[in-house]
Amino acid sequence: MRKIFLTVLAFLLTAAQAMASDYQIIGTTTSQDGALVRTEATVQVGENPLDQFKMIRLVKDDAIEGSRGSILLLPPAGFSFTFYELRDVADSDDENGDSDSSARDSIAEILARRGYDVYGYSPRVDGIPAGSCEAGVLDCSAMAHWGLRSMVEDAAFIREWIEQLQPGSPVVIGGASLGAMQAIATVNSHPEKYDGTIVWEGSLYSEDPGVVAQSEAYCVGLGAAVDAGIVFDGVTFNVFQQLGKQVNLAPSGLTPNPLFPPVLTNHQSLVVALALPTPGPLSMPVPGYILANGTIAKEFGLFFASDARLVASAERLYDYFPLAVLRDLHCSYAGIDDQFVDGLGSFTGPVLAIGAGHGYGPYLQDQLDRFGSREVELRVEPDFGHLDHFWSDQHRAFVERPVLRWLRRTLR
Repeated sequence: MRKIFLTVLAFLLTAAQAMASDYQIIGTTTSQDGALVRTEATVQVGENPLDQFKMIRLVKDDAIEGSRGSILLLPPAGFSFTFYELRDVADSDDENGDSDSSARDSIAEILARRGYDVYGYSPRVDGIPAGSCEAGVLDCSAMAHWGLRSMVEDAAFIREWIEQLQPGSPVVIGGASLGAMQAIATVNSHPEKYDGTIVWEGSLYSEDPGVVAQSEAYCVGLGAAVDAGIVFDGVTFNVFQQLGKQVNLAPSGLTPNPLFPPVLTNHQSLVVALALPTPGPLSMPVPGYILANGTIAKEFGLFFASDARLVASAERLYDYFPLAVLRDLHCSYAGIDDQFVDGLGSFTGPVLAIGAGHGYGPYLQDQLDRFGSREVELRVEPDFGHLDHFWSDQHRAFVERPVLRWLRRTLR
C-alpha cells in the first residue's frame, strides 16, 4: 500500500507542476493486480471538455523506485492503450523463466513484469459515444484541430511526466500502426528525449511512386474535407465493432450488416472485411494493404489471426477517427508536408522495425533510411497482413520476444 501511495503522490505533484501550462492532470486512478500497479491520469488540454486524453503507467510494484528503463507505447488507430493490455490464453513457455508471469499476460504486462516501466497513451477521441457527434449531443468541431501535431504534443507531455516520475531513466518510444507514425513524428520533434524507437507497421515517408501518388490524392481530398467542416470518420471502426459482436454472438448466423451480401455469415463477413483490399485513405493507406491475411476462394478463413483475439480487439475499438490525423499522415507520405520527418537525421538511437508483407513492410526501408541511426533492425513477415503479428496466437514469437531482446540491448 505504501508503494501505491507514493505513486499517487507523484501523480499529484506532477499535476501541480502542470497547472501553469495548457496541459493539466485533472484526475487519477490507481489499482493493483498481483505484482503490477496500474495508474491512469486524465489530462485536460485547454478549456474544451473534449480536449482530454489519458496517460497510463504500468509497473511492477517492487520496481517503482527504480526500473530497467521506460517504454512509451502508442496505440494504433481505433484503439486506446488497452490494445496493449489485451490478454489471451497463449502458450506458457517463458524464455526468461519468470515464475511470476502468466500465459495470459498482455504485451504491457509482459514488459512490466520484466522490470520495465511501461507508459501508455489513449487519444482524445477515445470514449466519445457513438452517434453523439452526428446527433449534435456533443460539439465535435474540435476534432478539426486533432491532427498529428497535437498527438506529438500529447506524447511530449507524457515524456515530461516520465522524467518527473523516473528522473534520468532511459526511455524508448514506439507503437503499432498509427502508434508507429506518432512515435516517428515524436522523435523527429524531440530526438534528444529518446534512447530508441519501435516502428511497428507504420511509416510517414516513402519514395515509392505508387505510394506517393495515392497519398497525394488522399492528402488533397482529406484537406478539402476538413476545411469544409467534415472532421471525423464515424463509420469505419463502428463497422468492425459490430462485426466482432455478431461473430461473438452467432458466428454461423447470416449477417444483418447491409454492407455485406446477405448470404454471408457473420464470420464470413469479418473475413471479407479483414482479408480483402478495400480502397480508401483509412482502409488501404498503401497499395496491397490488408488487415489480416486470409482467403474466400474455397472457404472463408484467416491464415494467421485468431478469432478470439480479433473479437476481443473489436470490443476495444473507439467510434470516431479525426480526419485531420489522416490528412497529416497522407500529406507526409506524399512528400507534400515534411514537418514530421525533416529532423529524423538527428535521431541516432537504435530502431526496431516490424513489418508485414501485406502492410507497410515493403515500404519501410525508405522510412528507416531517414533516421540517423546506425543500429536498425528490420523484421518483416512476408505473408502477414497489417495486424497479423498481434492477432496471431503466436504473437509472443512475433512481437513480445523480439521487443524484449531489443530492449535488453537498447536499455543496457
